Amino acid sequence: MAMVVKNNMSAVSTLNTLNKNSAALAKSLQKVSSGMKINSAADDASGYAISERMRVQIRGLDQANQNTQNGSSMMKVAEGAVSSTVDILKTLKEKAINAANDTNTDSDRQTIQKELNQSIDQIDDNANVTYNGKYLVDGSKNSAGNATFTALSNESLGKDTKASDKLTALTKRNGDALEIQSTDYVTVSYVQGGKTYSTQFQVGEKRLQDVFNAAEDIDKDSKLFADVNNASVRQAMGMADVTAAQTAMDAADTKAYGAKVQGKIADGTLELSAAINGTDGKGTGLDGTAKAAVDAVTDDVVKGIADYNDAQTDANKKIDTAALKDYGTFDKTTGKLTAGLTNQQKLDFIAALKKDANYASLAADAKGAKAKAAVTAYDTFMTDKAASDNAHIAVVDSKTIGLAASNDKVETADGEKAITITANASGIKGQIAGFNISVTDSEGNTRKSINAALDDWRETIRAQNKSDDNAVSFQVGTNANQNIKVGLTDMRSEALGLKGADGTKLNISTQNKANAAVNVLDNALQKALDQQTTIGSVESRLSYTSSNLTTASENVQSSESTIRDADMAKEMTEYTKNNVLLQAAQSMLAQANQSSSSVLSLLQ
Repeated sequence: MAMVVKNNMSAVSTLNTLNKNSAALAKSLQKVSSGMKINSAADDASGYAISERMRVQIRGLDQANQNTQNGSSMMKVAEGAVSSTVDILKTLKEKAINAANDTNTDSDRQTIQKELNQSIDQIDDNANVTYNGKYLVDGSKNSAGNATFTALSNESLGKDTKASDKLTALTKRNGDALEIQSTDYVTVSYVQGGKTYSTQFQVGEKRLQDVFNAAEDIDKDSKLFADVNNASVRQAMGMADVTAAQTAMDAADTKAYGAKVQGKIADGTLELSAAINGTDGKGTGLDGTAKAAVDAVTDDVVKGIADYNDAQTDANKKIDTAALKDYGTFDKTTGKLTAGLTNQQKLDFIAALKKDANYASLAADAKGAKAKAAVTAYDTFMTDKAASDNAHIAVVDSKTIGLAASNDKVETADGEKAITITANASGIKGQIAGFNISVTDSEGNTRKSINAALDDWRETIRAQNKSDDNAVSFQVGTNANQNIKVGLTDMRSEALGLKGADGTKLNISTQNKANAAVNVLDNALQKALDQQTTIGSVESRLSYTSSNLTTASENVQSSESTIRDADMAKEMTEYTKNNVLLQAAQSMLAQANQSSSSVLSLLQ
């Protein structure tokens, strides 16, 4: 190499090497000091982007986990309030059972009533519990739903039990007879708005419908029980479009409703009595189509008489149609009554027919079989109509109970038919808190085996007010809509049926009222336990969710570590190498800088 002084290329080359070694050492130093092999996008653009997305996900998972834990804390507060209410209700049932015992005087019961009143007030205090300023179980956190009607069902009576059945003919679910005697007495009690209503009558020839009519008769003006115009009842009876059916019933032309009734009479799913009672209870307001169904039954009776009379060779055995002349002129050819009859006259026609001396022969003869079936239907109707003239409670005998808040059908637990009665008004103010039927013999002794089935009325649809979607929502995921929603129902004493809107509290001041209160408290306890179960299941789910989020965060962080974290052993080796190279370059640069000074010896 030529000896030059202007451009010391050895020094320049060594300097460049020194700068490279210095930059490499700086990078190694950064990696070693930070512990990461990617400190900026310049180190690895794609790796950096992937790592940052993972870091966002990790932070989201950690926050979701924190949300879950906060949600669990909120649920614990709600559970504590409901748990306290459950304890109070257990105590209240104990007090009600105590008050129902006639070893207590009325003064004793008044003392117990004071305890009950204070406990009911405490239930309201429990319902006002808050978390971070939010009320939880006062009904303000309900899920979206329509107002519902209280439905009380008895699934212990026979599967084919109908309202028209005589009390003495009622059976248990297994088919065994209840063995109610005509000399027995029935006490009917129910609680609505904190008030207890009660009445008693002797069985005699009474039917199950009479039990509910007696309950309605206690307070006719308030009309606490639903009739067939109730939307939930009509849905349970099989009238599919409740809104349309209601419109049809209210309109002047109700042919659509009549066709529905006619079809249900034909296939046997709706009793003739229920069809006629679907209007004014007396059959006078039937529309044309439903009236045609009634006329058809009448025609069957008359045609049956004609067929029967034609088959008789002995005139003494024939039905005397002349005796029935007050109910229209009989046309043998057409098998009809030529004169038009009102619905009431048709019923009277059947009654007169049954008084004929040869009616028993008609009913037993094959020719009169159709007439016999029609007479039986009318006979059932006449009995039901007489019982329902004063009251008009709809009794549903179907596996469908009514409508839930979601507007879906609610069915019996076993999927079999059951007897159901419904509150007339929807929402908490209209709820019937408890319904009791007690049978005693003529000497006043309780018929316990009978009551075990007859008094088994359980709340199958809980009364709720109409509500928007105010359910509590817990964000438990890193993406939108990854949440857990829980509706917290109303745990106030009014919602539990222990108090009325006017402040009237459940009364146990007499033995009868205390006895009625027991069922009310059972229903209230079931409501509270249902809410406690809901809260507990959400708490359990949140616990699993928290564990899942913790595991997910750990796994994502492990993946991010693989991309981002530095291998310290490798990086230290790299750092040592770069440090040695930097020092070597510095030494060589010093030597290279000295090389130009050798030229001075030539200039001496």
